[in-house]
Amino acid sequence: DVGRMLCWSPYLEIGCGPKENAMIVTYDGTFITRVDDGAVLSISFGWIKEGGSVALMKGPKTPKEKEEQKKISNGSRTFIVNMNGTISPASVPNLVLGIETYPILRLVKRNSPNIIIFRNAKLLNDCQSILKRSNDNVSSIGLDIISHPDLSLVAMLKDWIQVGPTSGSAIGLGPNNEMLQAQYLEDGQIYLPNEGGYLKVYDGNFCEGQAVCAVKTAAGFLLQKVTFIINHDGSISPSEAPHLGFGFYESVSSLETTVME
Repeated sequence: DVGRMLCWSPYLEIGCGPKENAMIVTYDGTFITRVDDGAVLSISFGWIKEGGSVALMKGPKTPKEKEEQKKISNGSRTFIVNMNGTISPASVPNLVLGIETYPILRLVKRNSPNIIIFRNAKLLNDCQSILKRSNDNVSSIGLDIISHPDLSLVAMLKDWIQVGPTSGSAIGLGPNNEMLQAQYLEDGQIYLPNEGGYLKVYDGNFCEGQAVCAVKTAAGFLLQKVTFIINHDGSISPSEAPHLGFGFYESVSSLETTVME
């Protein structure tokens, strides 16, 4: 496995890569620590369930910090190495680290071979035009993809990650029967009516490689607005970064590190 920095943030995503780029780590019975910088393996958001993502976070520097990090986020930084060579969260040993079948949705350069083209891009634009002319209800549009036949955009998690009043899920490729339905709103937001959420760029960081996710919040709480442009070629870009578009940082055949049963 190889750690890769997609954008500056408090964490480093990890995934599969060439053996010559493998991370060198130590294991002390609790933490899996990267030798280069002391960063430790951590389950993102403390969401220790199937499909939860794994990242590198800043590791403890003192004995006191080490004891604190053993308890942080449901013990999300403590692991056990099993006799068969698999690795499990110490608090949920029936789960192990694994890899996703499909990649998650990210921002890529508009000229990237991994950008995705939406079959119903014109219908999404028409949806916005109708809303601008009137307040009539509009149909939801399926997010199926010309560039990846037989696949669509789907929510990657059945149980969305809950952080305070906000919950969310990574978005990625998946089977057509799980296709997300969307409405392109008058203000440029992309709304997911079946989920009651919106498409967002994770952490509001509009850089190449950043993940695109679905987010919703409890009644009475506001989400930061993120707007998008539907381009003439059928791709979709953030309004704040029109040089980028929805795509995949890896080819469809590459895999993401995750937690599996």
